[in-house]
Amino acid sequence: MLFNSKVFVVFLLIVLAVYYRLGKEAKLWFLLGMSYIFYGFWNPWLCSLILLSTVVDYFCALRIDRAPTQSQRKLWLGVSLAMNLGALGFFKYYNFFLDSLAFSLAGVGLPLDFERWHLQLILPVGISFYTFQTLSYTIEVYRGNFKSDPNFRDFALFVAFFPQLVAGPVERATHLLPQYKKDFRLTRAQVTEGVFLILLGFVKKVVIGDRLGRWIEPQFAAPVEWGPDALTSILLFTTQIYVDFSAYSDIAIGLGRLLGYDIRPNFNLPFVVPSIPERWRRWHISMGHWFRDYIYFPLGGNRHGYWRTLANIMAVMFLSGLWHGASYNFVMWGLLNGATMVGHRVLSPVLRVMRAPFQANAVLKWLYFYVCCANTMLMISFINIFFRSDTWEVAKSYVFHLFLRSPWQYWRWIRRGLPMPEHYDDGFWMMWVVIGLHEAQRWFQLKERILERPRVWAVVCSAMFLYVLLYGIKGPEFIYFQF
Repeated sequence: MLFNSKVFVVFLLIVLAVYYRLGKEAKLWFLLGMSYIFYGFWNPWLCSLILLSTVVDYFCALRIDRAPTQSQRKLWLGVSLAMNLGALGFFKYYNFFLDSLAFSLAGVGLPLDFERWHLQLILPVGISFYTFQTLSYTIEVYRGNFKSDPNFRDFALFVAFFPQLVAGPVERATHLLPQYKKDFRLTRAQVTEGVFLILLGFVKKVVIGDRLGRWIEPQFAAPVEWGPDALTSILLFTTQIYVDFSAYSDIAIGLGRLLGYDIRPNFNLPFVVPSIPERWRRWHISMGHWFRDYIYFPLGGNRHGYWRTLANIMAVMFLSGLWHGASYNFVMWGLLNGATMVGHRVLSPVLRVMRAPFQANAVLKWLYFYVCCANTMLMISFINIFFRSDTWEVAKSYVFHLFLRSPWQYWRWIRRGLPMPEHYDDGFWMMWVVIGLHEAQRWFQLKERILERPRVWAVVCSAMFLYVLLYGIKGPEFIYFQF
């Protein structure tokens, strides 16, 4: 079931109408049932897979807690890892790994045809998110940071909680499960923030994100033919993916507030940032913390020397790229992000020296900051070529026209006054609106000021509601549904 659909609006109204009338225990059973209805709306058989993951991790965590020896604890953790990563690997990477094996064997003179072994697999919606969520539970129980929950219903709801099930934020058992144990108490502040975030998410999605998507889609359907078109497309896509993904997170967090629960934030103004590492600290925060806690730190983090630290960063970003999709484009996307993070770390002493002369003067400091932000935006946009391109040929055409084609085409474009194709005019204005709102939020904390003033909140929410009605609750699915 899509958030941006009329079916979901009806679903949500039914959930809220019934939910508030129930007692504490009945609320949790009701939410669990509605979460499975929400997830099974796409295809009922998907519920069997998420139920299997829930049952396995529930019993593995209990066994880990009760195991008398460390070897048995490792055994049950291994069962959890094998089941979850096995299912994720099979559905998401089976055909990709088969093609990669055939390519590797052909490279050493052993051409083999694995085509007959290909399977027509449908990637279960949200499997990458709920797999990591359940794994975090068993890993934390194994580490002794959290006791296994004997209440199967509560754990099942933790895994299937419908607001953040499909595309995050990736929750932790240490944060969400204890909230199910508390008495239900809905405050005015929760309702105010919840309504605001839900409407904000819908405005981001249907008013901005989907419109950007309609303009961008044709530009990535075939190889690009002109450098300025390529530059405009990647800048607007970088805007679209932020607006689209943060819209889902806003709606998810807002729904959690209306149900009386606190869902972890997933973004912290990542659009105008001075460096790639700073961007990753503010982007998809819940997933970044997952990779940090369960991959980067176990690999050694920064505790084993300079070169090992750089290797760990590259390993994490490579796996992040592979997590996003089973294609060489996503692998390249992850490696390029890793290379920029490693490059920033290597060059950090030089960057500190370069920054020093600009710190004494407020204007120069401001100018230096926004030059760095522009540079980061361009680097992120370039790397996103490999995120957005469906084929290697399309990605190569963007790289060629951006960097290898004659610079005279850009000079002619500049001399003509940087003209935009007609269908890009509004898109470019939208990008600047998003950047402007980011800066306003950074300096004036707009969200907090709106929530603190009931009349301002009412006016802003009414305006957003009218915009959503004007554009309609419809459109393509969220970008991160594919992961």
